[in-house]
Amino acid sequence: MLDALGFTGSVRVAPPLNPAETGFLRALTDSGRTLRSTPTGRGDDAVPFARLAWVACLRGCCLEWDGSEATRWMAPSLEFLVEHLLAPGALGKGRPRFEDFTFDHVLDGAVVGRSYDDAEPWLVEVTGNRTSGRTLRAPCGEEADEDDADASPSAMPTLAANVIAFRPRRA
Repeated sequence: MLDALGFTGSVRVAPPLNPAETGFLRALTDSGRTLRSTPTGRGDDAVPFARLAWVACLRGCCLEWDGSEATRWMAPSLEFLVEHLLAPGALGKGRPRFEDFTFDHVLDGAVVGRSYDDAEPWLVEVTGNRTSGRTLRAPCGEEADEDDADASPSAMPTLAANVIAFRPRRA
C-alpha cells in the first residue's frame, strides 16, 4: 500500500512529442485554464472540467502527473490528451492551431499515486492509447471490514498507551 503522498510511474510517448506539442502542453499547464478552454474542448460537456496536470519531459518521450490537480482527473485528462491532441485521428487534426502537431503518438504506461485528499491511491494505465483508471484498495489486514465478526459496538480499537478512550456509561 502506498502510504506516502506522491506519484510514481510515467506514460511513454512514441514517437516523442515535438517542440510544438510539448510547448502547447506546458503553456496549458502553466496557464491554469481548464481542458474545456482548449480549442477542441470548448462547448464539449464530455471534456473534463479540470486543469492539465500531465507534464511532458524535456525530450517529449514521457508524461508524468505533477499532482497539481485532483487525482480523480488523471484518467479523464489523459484520455482527453489522446483523443484530442496526440493520437492518430485526434480531434485537433486539421485545425490551424495544431498545424505543427503530428497526431501519430501511441501512449503506454502507468502512474500510481495519492494526493492529500485521497483516502486510497489511484492507478492510471494506458496501453496503445486505451486509458483506464481506478482506486487501489488496501490489503485486507490494513482496513476495517464491516463484515468482521468483532465489529460489535463494544469492540474498541487498540489505542496507544498515551491515549485515553472516553466512552459513555452504559445505563
